Amino acid sequence: CVRDGKVLLDCFTVCELSTILTAVSLAPADLFGETAAPAIVATYPYEDERGTLLYQVVRFAPKEFRQRRPDGDGWRWRLDDTRRVVYRLPALAEQERVYWVEGEKDADRLTALGLPATTACGGASAWRREYADQLAAAGVREVVILPDHDEPGEQYAVTVAAAAVAVGLRVKVVRLPGLPARGDVSDWLDAGRGVDHLLAAVEATPWVTAAAA
Repeated sequence: CVRDGKVLLDCFTVCELSTILTAVSLAPADLFGETAAPAIVATYPYEDERGTLLYQVVRFAPKEFRQRRPDGDGWRWRLDDTRRVVYRLPALAEQERVYWVEGEKDADRLTALGLPATTACGGASAWRREYADQLAAAGVREVVILPDHDEPGEQYAVTVAAAAVAVGLRVKVVRLPGLPARGDVSDWLDAGRGVDHLLAAVEATPWVTAAAA
């Protein structure tokens, strides 16, 4: 509704702004106006196996995430029935080992260090079984999961591990030593650790068994 010239939205429960905007097909600029709209600080393209752009995850400041898909010469701020894929899918082809993290920023960080990495938008609540199938179809044989150090991160790791094991992939869930509460692999690397430290942690972690998954 509009009150005193301002647009007011209410989802009648606890919702994030991105959830409300997606439901009503609005962008932040539609709500706040161009001058006050949150700024886009990063876009993460999700492409199919041939490199065709399917959609983007868009990060705003203040921290907020939304998804959009190409629509003619512009964007539509909802995915509807758009095919969902794992992040950086074309780059995963024929990679023996892939690192699964919780966020595109972390995936890009590891990729820049020479470690093929991926994720999927939406976290554990938006997990789809076809994500594990896509990894297997790309030729991936091993998945190293690096969970964030919090309860949602643990739940996400369990979900991904079970799905990967179910399609025949070898899986490790590596809980990085010294990772602070709510920290992620980027935080861990920012503390002065390098690829060698990460590979040592991976080597010290046992493979997940089918029974454990």
